[in-house]
Amino acid sequence: MSVSKENLFNGWLWEMFAEYVRKIRRTASNGAPAIEGIKEKYQTIFHDSSVKFLVEEKVGMIVVFNELEERTTAELAPLMELSALMDYLGKTYGHGKYKINLYTGMTFVATHNFKVIDESLPEIWREIVLRNKEIESSPAPKGRPL
Repeated sequence: MSVSKENLFNGWLWEMFAEYVRKIRRTASNGAPAIEGIKEKYQTIFHDSSVKFLVEEKVGMIVVFNELEERTTAELAPLMELSALMDYLGKTYGHGKYKINLYTGMTFVATHNFKVIDESLPEIWREIVLRNKEIESSPAPKGRPL
């Protein structure tokens, strides 16, 4: 499912990108850009971008953000409305605090935090983080000898 041009500038991802650009540019000498300029840049990067879903985990006195999944922006079409995203986070990962980072290529563009406050939901994300850590710590398979 792709995002139509009419819907491209609706939803949490557009709002996250636009706010980030406004904040960054406000600190520059030429001030915040016109909305048309922001839309043009967003439209340019949208189809070549990706997002990472991360979850906040408190480890003692430290807060760690663990990666849960990465998706292309094209894969986000059904999640563009905030209510759909929050439903997805709750059903897929459960109760918790989440961070979504937007990237174009390997370059970080913007971030936003989301919180699933329904404490009756299990913290499914803990199993995913544990599984990801086990995969990361397992030795890499050896290649064929030359």
